[in-house]
Amino acid sequence: MRLTVLSFCLVLALAVVSGCGIKPKNVDAPGGAEKDTFPKTYPNPATDPQP
Repeated sequence: MRLTVLSFCLVLALAVVSGCGIKPKNVDAPGGAEKDTFPKTYPNPATDPQP
């Protein structure tokens, strides 16, 4: 019984850890982001309405 519970916990732990997946080495920006500059300030003083 104890071996069965230990085996079940081990399989469950491996399933949780393997669910993380493999992360890519680089990520491309979404379409239209080529003209964006980062980092930005918030709020943008050029587009923020003045009170």
